[in-house]
Amino acid sequence: MILRGFLSLFLVVFLSVSAYGKTQSESSEQEIVESLKKQEEKIKELERIIRELKVKIEEAEREDEMRKLLEEAQKLASRKKEDKAALDERKFYSGLRQHSVLNPNISVGGDYYYAYGTSGSEYNRVRSEISWGTRQFFMREMELAFEAALDPYARAKVFLSAGGEGACVEEGYMKSLNWPLNMNLKLGMYRMQFGVINRYHTHALPQFERPLVMTNFFSNETLKGIGVAANFLLPSMTAHVNELDLEVVTGGADRSFTSEGKHNLIFGAHLKNYWDLSRSTYVEFGLSGATGHNDPDETKRTDIYGADLRLKWSPPERSKYRGIEWWTEALYSRRETPEGNINSWGFFSLVQCRLGARWLCGCRFDYSELPYNNSLNEYGGAVNLDFWQSEFVFVRFQYTHIDRNFDEDDHRFIVQTVWAMGPHKHEAY
Repeated sequence: MILRGFLSLFLVVFLSVSAYGKTQSESSEQEIVESLKKQEEKIKELERIIRELKVKIEEAEREDEMRKLLEEAQKLASRKKEDKAALDERKFYSGLRQHSVLNPNISVGGDYYYAYGTSGSEYNRVRSEISWGTRQFFMREMELAFEAALDPYARAKVFLSAGGEGACVEEGYMKSLNWPLNMNLKLGMYRMQFGVINRYHTHALPQFERPLVMTNFFSNETLKGIGVAANFLLPSMTAHVNELDLEVVTGGADRSFTSEGKHNLIFGAHLKNYWDLSRSTYVEFGLSGATGHNDPDETKRTDIYGADLRLKWSPPERSKYRGIEWWTEALYSRRETPEGNINSWGFFSLVQCRLGARWLCGCRFDYSELPYNNSLNEYGGAVNLDFWQSEFVFVRFQYTHIDRNFDEDDHRFIVQTVWAMGPHKHEAY
């Protein structure tokens, strides 16, 4: 009986403890569930706040963009007003030619060099129409340039040059624009549009001297004279751009054309074809021709024909630091003489590379027969290294070799300095 009572008491106590633990466990689980629900509600509230903040930030960014666009538009509007005012100031009024705004752009440039040559012959050492001389310091040219708009339809350029031979008008012409048939007219003294290098001023050449064939056929003064020229922008034919130049001048280079006589006219033509091969590469191909008398009696003529090719690669994003340019030109001359016709020819090929923002290098090979005696010929080459201190000043170091069958061979070492002040610098023409 005692044992049964003890077991009954133990069972009652065990069941009571179990019931109490179960009640406590259910209560704890309920509290956890309620806590999780509260946390979930807080997370949803935080997500809602974040979404609202994102919307507000996006609206603020759009407002900033609109504000910036509005500011830029206001700046452009004010700039247009300033440009319009400036244009109004530059209007051409009769009787007001003395106004300072109509003064031409004035520039001054200098070209100095020292040349050492191994040849002692007069043909090489003395400065002449085909040689710049050696073993001395020279001022090749001091150039004074004037450029201005005469009115909305005409421009004028005048270049005065002084050197060892004295002073002269290098070029002086007026250019009339926007004529019918996409035509521009040029009137005055100018270098003719023959090939790729004839138009270049001496200080702007890619190397110290002109190629042998250009010097032998036209002299250092190039093919130029006083006359009129018409430039036509032709409808696109086989190329992306086609241009035609027709010219007639009085005067010219005595080595191929006479500057004496009653008429001594030189007729010239040049057809240029231009292609864009890519964003960084273009090519030009041209055909040239010139004809005129070669004797004062004006009974004999000289005809000169030329073909030129120019290829340039310059990556747009690095054009200041990298680039390659290749120029090639060939000339053929037919010269009438009392003894018969003299046919001569020559060519040059030049490559110029940009090594960096300030350094350029180039190399050239050329061959030429003399236009008045095709049994006399010369060939040679040149390499140069240019340092551009700025767009206004550069220094050139060059080595030139010339091999002749009628005179001594020559090795030349040249140091050249060219500077310019004013808007007219060393650009191409």
